[in-house]
Amino acid sequence: MTSCADLTRRRVLVAGAALGAGLVLGRAQAQTSSASAQPDSRESDRIAADFLGEATALPEGLALDLPALGDNPAAVPVRVHVTEAITDELWCEELIVLAERNPMPLACRFRFTAASGSADVAVRLRLIETMHVRALARMSDGRILEARQQITVAAGGCGL
Repeated sequence: MTSCADLTRRRVLVAGAALGAGLVLGRAQAQTSSASAQPDSRESDRIAADFLGEATALPEGLALDLPALGDNPAAVPVRVHVTEAITDELWCEELIVLAERNPMPLACRFRFTAASGSADVAVRLRLIETMHVRALARMSDGRILEARQQITVAAGGCGL
């Protein structure tokens, strides 16, 4: 074993370079293996099932506005809003947006209170390919509202 007194500048530099090269190669291999794994909607379905719990999603009361063609997949504008009247007794507690085929499908999550006044959000999503975008909203009375829309993506925004 080498003591601290036996360490030379050259040995420290060689050890540091070897450690750095190992980290870079390990990260590149991890990125290659994750890039080769094709994203699918199973993770999105799992997130949606966790959000739903025992409830059934209702297809009305939530509007999802996005273009049919995402010509700039790095910044696709998406607007989600609850179309039902928001009152002190009935409001949206939580809203999530899922990009089903992205590597990380949960695009965003918003939480609201009765004092929020409305549940209307606008975001820009980065999409990897043609897919469904799905929005789910949990209302204060326990109902879950759902909206889903297909978007065609011109070229991968999250890809290589």
